[in-house]
Amino acid sequence: MYLAVSGTCYWCMEAVFSSLRGVSDVEQGFVKSKDGRYVEAAVFRIDESITRLEDIVSVHLATHSSTANHSARKKYPSAIYPMESNRLGQCDFAIGLAAKAYSEAVITQAKPFVAFYPNPNTQQHYFWRQPDKPFCQNTILPKLKALAVRFPTLIKPKAVQYLSASINAKQAKEKRREGAF
Repeated sequence: MYLAVSGTCYWCMEAVFSSLRGVSDVEQGFVKSKDGRYVEAAVFRIDESITRLEDIVSVHLATHSSTANHSARKKYPSAIYPMESNRLGQCDFAIGLAAKAYSEAVITQAKPFVAFYPNPNTQQHYFWRQPDKPFCQNTILPKLKALAVRFPTLIKPKAVQYLSASINAKQAKEKRREGAF
């Protein structure tokens, strides 16, 4: 199954979903739905024999403001776009299941997919090519760490290794800093 998601910046979504078992072919760019708008999104393939759609939807809701109708919602609508129109109902159902974990109403919707326009290759794999960039360290890395804590069985081994090394390096740096005083 191919799926596109929107809700936050495409660099964040690309890093999150490329970290998941059973997810491949992750690209970031712009998705177009029937409303004619183009919004930042990530598109990817899910191997449902490895990771269930319900788990993908749960991760999506957990890694962006899925209950907030904030001022940037026009640019970042909270949505899931199955490439196969006959999967809209299944996506709606998965959103409903995942929404039960929240005390506030989830605003995420399943929307019809029209087209996807990927960013240039120089922008793809943004986090994994340059994890030390400030945006990656300050915005994406905290999301990946929270993802690993909340959904540890869904994370790919390479992502776990990177996150473990990152946490260990931070702890070592803090210990060195403490020793300097």
